[in-house]
Amino acid sequence: MRLVRQDPDRYDQTLEELPPTFDTRDGHELYSRLIQPSDARELLAFFDRLSPETRRHRFRIDPGRLSTKVKRQIAEELASVDNLSIGGAVLALDIDETGAEHIVGVARLARQLGVADASLVEAAIVVEDAFQGRGVGTELLFRMVLLAKRMKAQTILAEFEPSNQAAINLFREINLPTEITASQGETSLYITVPQQ
Repeated sequence: MRLVRQDPDRYDQTLEELPPTFDTRDGHELYSRLIQPSDARELLAFFDRLSPETRRHRFRIDPGRLSTKVKRQIAEELASVDNLSIGGAVLALDIDETGAEHIVGVARLARQLGVADASLVEAAIVVEDAFQGRGVGTELLFRMVLLAKRMKAQTILAEFEPSNQAAINLFREINLPTEITASQGETSLYITVPQQ
């Protein structure tokens, strides 16, 4: 199932109007919802499942050198957002046979610290290696744009290493007006958030 939506009206809906589940390209059903503070522990487990290459592309450092305490603190900070003014995240979750949720993808938006009504939000996305290339990132980006609308943001900024062509191509799939700049070894993609 191809998840790229070419319908120009696709962003007219809200997150609350979307079904809570979606299928990957190979037919595996995943669940999606906004992040909650209780997700911090699973964020740590998700991080540990990422390959070193995925970690490097997403975090641009070797996070394997961080102490468990620091990683736990970062996970708690990332999960403790309001999904409205200070930041938010949309999760893709795989639910196992016991009903336990396992994060397989995260699309995060963050405002500048202390600026709750900033019109620019910075985006970050990471998908677990086993789920890459299956449409999870495309679905998360679609939902992330709806989260940006919910947050009343006007522009989404995504920054990448120039070598991360897969991520740049993924962000281009959202079919919204964009502007790309490159400087000092970094590619910046500015996406205009559709307004209602």
